[in-house]
Amino acid sequence: MVLLMKCPKMTPVLIAVALTVAGCQGGGSKAADPPSRSPASESCDRSLSSSVKAAMKRVADIPVSVKTSFIGHPQRTADQVVARYEAGGVGDLSSISFCGAYKGSSGLDSVMVSYYLPEDSPGKGQAAETFKEYRMGKLALAGVKVGVLYFECTSGKFSGSSGAPVLIRGEVRSRYEASESAAAARTDNLRILHGSSRTLASLLNCETSSGLSDTFSMPPEA
Repeated sequence: MVLLMKCPKMTPVLIAVALTVAGCQGGGSKAADPPSRSPASESCDRSLSSSVKAAMKRVADIPVSVKTSFIGHPQRTADQVVARYEAGGVGDLSSISFCGAYKGSSGLDSVMVSYYLPEDSPGKGQAAETFKEYRMGKLALAGVKVGVLYFECTSGKFSGSSGAPVLIRGEVRSRYEASESAAAARTDNLRILHGSSRTLASLLNCETSSGLSDTFSMPPEA
């Protein structure tokens, strides 16, 4: 009972509580380290790469010097994507928010990445004229204020898929006109979608990261 003698004089009940909370700092076993967490399971501010966050500021025309908050939770988005699929929500046109950039710490988002479960992707040449088509994922479309990426995810998390790939549509949309060139804005929109979608694919345990390369480079036009 050496451990008890090192504690201040207490009633038996208080001693038990003190030992549970603090171990009386004498000979107790060391607390286990908290379980490690994947960066993708953290908040958007921690999970998004610096290059993606910089691109979000550029397409939203937020000056580098302006304080910007990156708000959202990738794991929650992944859970909502799975829940929608399991509920038969393929074709649901409502968005599932992923990550957004905000001037300051609140208010309206300046740019937002969202995900959907579409029934299919557009065929070649069917997109609006404001978009250019690119070979990334299943299909990527990029405009100045909007970018879209279709990719397929094969994962055991989609229990009703019977191993068939599930089509996912990512969209990045900025609220304001960018001051960068149209070509630069299209590149940044695809950069944002590439990084965001790799994070989502990781959380969904998609096989081979859904065909998205480890690092982003501007894909060729389709």
